[in-house]
Amino acid sequence: MKLLLLSQDLMLTARTEGVARRLGLTLVSQCNLVAAELDACQLIVIDLTLPGLDLNSIVEQVCPVQIPIVACAPHVHEARLSQAREAGCDLVVSRGQWDRDA
Repeated sequence: MKLLLLSQDLMLTARTEGVARRLGLTLVSQCNLVAAELDACQLIVIDLTLPGLDLNSIVEQVCPVQIPIVACAPHVHEARLSQAREAGCDLVVSRGQWDRDA
């Protein structure tokens, strides 16, 4: 079982690796959603600051397989956080919340 992280941020990757370990999951980190990675995936974490991110497309691809999506961005990126809520992400948090509560 795995946790899929879509990010290029090394700090976010390190924090998310700890979350994956606590959940007994293997962390898979990449910059683009590859449909094959959805197999055996239990959770997807999306860095909303990822360049070229097409959030709506990702949500559409993941929706049929019902994998929870967590989206995060710095708290000053209010528009991106709001867009993630509107797109249908299961949980939208600031990076500070993710670092503190995850």
